[in-house]
Amino acid sequence: MIVPILVTIFVAFAVSRVFLRFRAGDMSLGEFLFWLGIWGAIEIIVWVPKVLDKIASQIGIGRGIDAVVYGSVVLLFYLVYRVYVKAEFVEHEITSLVRKLALKEKK
Repeated sequence: MIVPILVTIFVAFAVSRVFLRFRAGDMSLGEFLFWLGIWGAIEIIVWVPKVLDKIASQIGIGRGIDAVVYGSVVLLFYLVYRVYVKAEFVEHEITSLVRKLALKEKK
């Protein structure tokens, strides 16, 4: 019974961080809803773990925890991809700005 309580405390902390970022304008409504959904799903999984087994059996996976692991890996790869794309964009923007500044200083 201690694990669900600890997870709930952590989820409350995480949701508070998400809410503060949204309120400060650092996060869009879509991102806000996405993270609320993720943290809400974690709460449901922790407090009602049999739900996972039902969902997993419906999609052809043996155990609920396996479905969580598969889904988590896919989600993490997607999020890493998004970070990679943003980093590439920032790198190109910095390169462009440095070129413009260098040309401006040369004049």
